[in-house]
Amino acid sequence: MATLTFGYFLLRRPDDPTGPPVNLIAEADSTGPTQAVIWDRSTDAWTFRPDVAAAILWANPERHAIEQVDRTTAERQTAHFTTVPLPSEAELTEICHRAT
Repeated sequence: MATLTFGYFLLRRPDDPTGPPVNLIAEADSTGPTQAVIWDRSTDAWTFRPDVAAAILWANPERHAIEQVDRTTAERQTAHFTTVPLPSEAELTEICHRAT
């Protein structure tokens, strides 16, 4: 199984677009169906949620404050909303593959 590469998107509150991020989407670079992992507050885990990612990034982006960032920035910024580190790209790939 080849490791996927990911794009990283910080999510901020629409009423505070320069404030700290409240979540992050790691979206696999792919020409196929959306594969994405987000921080799930209800389970305190990084979770496969392509439905949420597609709705936020592509269906209604004007409703959200979104910033695409590099992996280093994504890793640093996750401390604003979780103490669980951003999974490695190999771990993100595994999360995606387990769910599909």
